[in-house]
Amino acid sequence: MALIKKLRFIYGKDTIDYRTILRIETGQIVKGRLSSLLQIADALGVKIEDLYRGTEYEDKKIFEEEVEGARITRANATGGSFSYSKNASIEIVSPEKSPYIMFVLRLGPGGLTKMEQDPEGTIKYLYVFMGKIKISVGNIERLLNKGDSIEINSFKPHYFQNTSDHKAVGLLYQNPKNF
Repeated sequence: MALIKKLRFIYGKDTIDYRTILRIETGQIVKGRLSSLLQIADALGVKIEDLYRGTEYEDKKIFEEEVEGARITRANATGGSFSYSKNASIEIVSPEKSPYIMFVLRLGPGGLTKMEQDPEGTIKYLYVFMGKIKISVGNIERLLNKGDSIEINSFKPHYFQNTSDHKAVGLLYQNPKNF
């Protein structure tokens, strides 16, 4: 019950259903939706990989390969997607073993991510390749258009928002991986 209270505090009305948590705990759901697992990992303060440790889903070697210093990640090995709300989601597109993490950020009209604050020393870089994305960092807000980019010290509270009537998409890079 403490976990669901913490999830409700963090995610509000977008919290996964309590019954879903029970089904995952009892094994009725063998592999939960990534968005549910990301919420659980976030609330527990652990990495998503820790939830898979010791399960049949831990090994992704058939989807990732290293070739002469390069890591190739196949489309079916992406880390899945996480929904902040109906109009805001991210999809993990970087190799799991990388020291950084890369997302595709998708914001529908009015889409808004939650307020985030990463550990000190973390940076995020956003490149907008469709639409317009407003970023708020600390007390500063900037509107980025298609082709614009920004690098932020993401230990300051920040969020991303689409204030337009059109879809917005960006590539979001974070280093180090604190996810």
